[in-house]
Amino acid sequence: MMEASLFIKNLINNGYESFYGVPDSLLSSFSKSLYFDYKDNDNFITANEGSALSMAMGFNLSTGKTAVVYMQNSGLGNIVNPYSSLLNENIYNVPFLLIVGWRGEPGTTDEPQHIFQGRKTIEQLDLLNIKYSILDLNTDINKAIELARKENLNNKPYSFVVKKDFFQKDLRTFPERGVSTTRKEALKKIVSLIEKDSVLISTTGKLSRELYEHRFNKNENSDDLYLVGGMGHTFSVAFSVAYQLPSKNIYCLDGDGSLIMHMGSLGLNSEYSLKNFTHIVFNNSSHESVGGQQNFFDKLDIENLVTSLGYKSYRKILDIDKLEDSIFDTEKPLFIDIHINNKSDSDLMRPQSTPEENKKNFIKKLNSQ
Repeated sequence: MMEASLFIKNLINNGYESFYGVPDSLLSSFSKSLYFDYKDNDNFITANEGSALSMAMGFNLSTGKTAVVYMQNSGLGNIVNPYSSLLNENIYNVPFLLIVGWRGEPGTTDEPQHIFQGRKTIEQLDLLNIKYSILDLNTDINKAIELARKENLNNKPYSFVVKKDFFQKDLRTFPERGVSTTRKEALKKIVSLIEKDSVLISTTGKLSRELYEHRFNKNENSDDLYLVGGMGHTFSVAFSVAYQLPSKNIYCLDGDGSLIMHMGSLGLNSEYSLKNFTHIVFNNSSHESVGGQQNFFDKLDIENLVTSLGYKSYRKILDIDKLEDSIFDTEKPLFIDIHINNKSDSDLMRPQSTPEENKKNFIKKLNSQ
């Protein structure tokens, strides 16, 4: 396996000194090494992958150098617009080095949300005319970087597609937050307080897994909607359900990393003030589901931000013992910002039903009285 710090050192020695991206579980060691070993190098954890690529363009325009952009392969869709209409050789002709974690690689076992994307990853790169090297245990890294440099020096992009277990596991952990409450504890409290017939839509990652596990352990119907993919789109799904079903109380269970990705969508609250919509963010200011990399959520003035985007009420929860059901009587749309630590169980359950079965159970609940 490749030690991430040596890999990054090789990149830097070849002129790649600035990094932009969205964390990925397969690139966890890569992200940790950037944080712990290369603090003097710019490493921007961006809102989404399109933003990372656009920042790489700005870096190139201002320095003449080529940036590294990293992401999970699910993020390739987010770079299509800026790549096709800005960085492409037919437009501004800006080079970059793309590092992509290959979830759902054909022939491997992975979660349902990664299978289709895994099959299409190489096809996407071919369609975008981005040459690539697949990084596995047999890869000659020096040769791969040489190929990348050759393309980049000709103002063309290049990609490294990283297979599972390419990087040696890094056991270091990111700094802990000064908060005692876990997401699981906060989730249990929320579920115990809301109306039994409420509609819950949870974001991808460990939050959905924890909600499913909670229902399973209590032998309750798993008719919540557990979004397994589409990071950043939970609000839009939940908001649309709330708009279509005004007689039902809709709860959007979100994460800070997910919310950041497409935060502009929240502005719909300013035009459609839904009285049945509650947006609950479990805030650990990190991408905890894919390694714990910190983000900028806690540096924002969340109350002023969300009220300016149309939420009628904002509640900040630092102690879940003070969380009471009366909070849900607050004028809506309501935004609840629950501060949690960046810890979770390593052996969380995954939904036993398929996403299609989950959808059917969810629709059945929506159609019930």
